Amino acid sequence: QSIDFTGGRNYIVRFDQDVKTDEVRNMLDEKLDGAVSVITIGTPDQVRISTNYKIDDADPAVDQEIESLLFEGVKPLLPADATLEQFTTTYIQSSQKVGPSMADDIKNSAIMAVIFAMFCMAAYILLRFRDWSFSVGAFASVAVTLCIISFYTLLWKLLPFSMEVDQTFIAAILTIIGYSINDTVVVFDRIRETIGLYPKRDRYQVINDALNSTLSRTFNTSLTTLVVVLCIFILGGSTIRSFTFAILLGIVVGTYSTLFIATPIAYEIQKRKINKKAAAELAK
Repeated sequence: QSIDFTGGRNYIVRFDQDVKTDEVRNMLDEKLDGAVSVITIGTPDQVRISTNYKIDDADPAVDQEIESLLFEGVKPLLPADATLEQFTTTYIQSSQKVGPSMADDIKNSAIMAVIFAMFCMAAYILLRFRDWSFSVGAFASVAVTLCIISFYTLLWKLLPFSMEVDQTFIAAILTIIGYSINDTVVVFDRIRETIGLYPKRDRYQVINDALNSTLSRTFNTSLTTLVVVLCIFILGGSTIRSFTFAILLGIVVGTYSTLFIATPIAYEIQKRKINKKAAAELAK
């Protein structure tokens, strides 16, 4: 979790020359136990350094300790005669502390935003198709997109960019939920249309035909979106690389969940309803 969700300190530091965020982060990782993220703010010579190092310690001396560690870490980027006092008064433009309680509020709000979005999508599907089997399938499909968090956990510190779960990551998750539900609605629309045309046809065949008829559209949409996001991921700056990586994963997972989770779940529920209805008619 980033300092958005754990609490931490932000420092805006302006150097005398342009710097690379990866270089600054590597200099500070060892000093601050790896609890560091660095992004460019405004111009290439100014960065925001964020750390949750000793965030639970309320001792005022910790602030001075962190400033000293920052100075020691980025010293190669400063003039040879620079002192700690010059660094804190001249190079550090501003500092801000996010307490653990405030971070918990932000984290809880982020979790509620994701859960609220998922339930709204399920409600929308229920109102649109008037069939709870579609709603359950869509909700399960959207829920599966949250497995992107597991990818971030597995790849933590293995990829050369920030893999923190922060507010930007939550924005990516909400974007992926919207993308996934859009794809699912297209497939469900064709299923409903095919059921309307052939109400007595075997439901397995109906849904399979609907899936096949939308398959080319699904792959074309996913591939074109994937190419665009991949270009942004490769050519864009390091500050948005984590966001675009989450979107890349979301496109793949969202496409998979539409085809292999949402639709099969809807089919299984509908099949049980049909079998239950058939059994009731036989009983009469």
